Amino acid sequence: MFGKKICYFNNKFWQDITREERVFCAELFYNIRNNKTPFLKLLGLNLEKHFDIGFEVCFYRDLLKENDIQISKIKLPIKRTFDLVLFSDDEIHIIEAKSQQGFSKKQLKIFNDKKNIRKLFILLNRLKNANYKIPSVYLYSIKSSNYNPKKETMDYFDKCFTWNEIYKIYTSNIYRRADEIYKK
Repeated sequence: MFGKKICYFNNKFWQDITREERVFCAELFYNIRNNKTPFLKLLGLNLEKHFDIGFEVCFYRDLLKENDIQISKIKLPIKRTFDLVLFSDDEIHIIEAKSQQGFSKKQLKIFNDKKNIRKLFILLNRLKNANYKIPSVYLYSIKSSNYNPKKETMDYFDKCFTWNEIYKIYTSNIYRRADEIYKK
C-alpha cells in the first residue's frame, strides 16, 4: 500500500525529502502528458501544434538505433540524455532541469544539441536516402528561483524558467520543494 509516511524519513513521504531532479521531471512529464496547455503557454509554443513528450531521452542513441545505423561509427554524444523534451515534426524543445545545484561548466559544454542534431539529421538523410527536414532546436532550463546564474550560463538557453513557475501552473507541492532546496 502506498501513501503512508515513513518513520525513517522523519514521518514524511519520499517526495518530501528527495533532492533528485529526475523525480521532479518525472512528475512534470506526467503533468504535461495529462494537460499540455499550461506548459506550452509557459514556453510560448503554438497550442494547436502536435507534440510528443519524452522523459530522460537518450535521443542520439535511440534515433540511430531506430534507423538501423551502427552507433559505434558515429561521432555524436550517444549517451547525451535530455531531462524532458517536446518533439514535433519540425521542432525539438529540450528542457534541462536543476534544483539543488546550478549548471556546471562541464555540463554546459555538452549542450551542443543545436549543432549535433543538425549533424544527425544530415547523416540520417544521407545514410537512409531520406529527406527529413532538419528540426529547429530550442534549449530551456528549469531552475530554482534562488539560483541566479551568470549571464554566460543563461546564454546557453533560449529561455529559462523556475520550478516556482511550474508550481503556479501545475500546483503540485513537489515543484515547490524543487524550487526551495537550492544549496540545501
